[in-house]
Amino acid sequence: MRQGILFIILLLLLPIAVAIQDLLPAIPPFQARILLLPVVFCFGVMALPLVPALFFALATALVQGLVLLQIQSGEAELGLTVPVVFFLLWAIALQMTSEATQGMRWEVHALGSAVVTLTLLSVEFLMLCVRRGGFPLEMLVLQRILIPSVTSLLIAPLLYFALCNLVPVFNEESHPVQKPNFSR
Repeated sequence: MRQGILFIILLLLLPIAVAIQDLLPAIPPFQARILLLPVVFCFGVMALPLVPALFFALATALVQGLVLLQIQSGEAELGLTVPVVFFLLWAIALQMTSEATQGMRWEVHALGSAVVTLTLLSVEFLMLCVRRGGFPLEMLVLQRILIPSVTSLLIAPLLYFALCNLVPVFNEESHPVQKPNFSR
């Protein structure tokens, strides 16, 4: 029941995160944007079980794909395929990380948010470079990729603690899952 409520809250947070990140001003010296969608994505994928996490990844990919949808000369520059594959792969990786750390932890969520933001912006940059036929790797481009990643690292604990207090993430059973013992 709690995970169902969490799933609905996270689905509602996706468009809210996109709206808020569009309303936030750019970071002054470099005009880098603050991205909240990867932070919400990492929290949702790590907090939910595998199947709802994959559905949440698809919903995130849809929102991100629609945000990036630009039509140039009658063709979409970035379609929905790349965000779907990207977020599904990250969902699987973050689920495995969550299981390896025996549950969701704020440190892992913060690092995951930073790495997902870094790879998301890097993949978007590379896809645009391939589509447009150039590779303008300058310091300004690197700053606009690295600064949102660092801000995601700093913002992630705030979201983590706010949502953990709102809806408990962990199962109602307080005892840890027993691992099989293979000794004789």
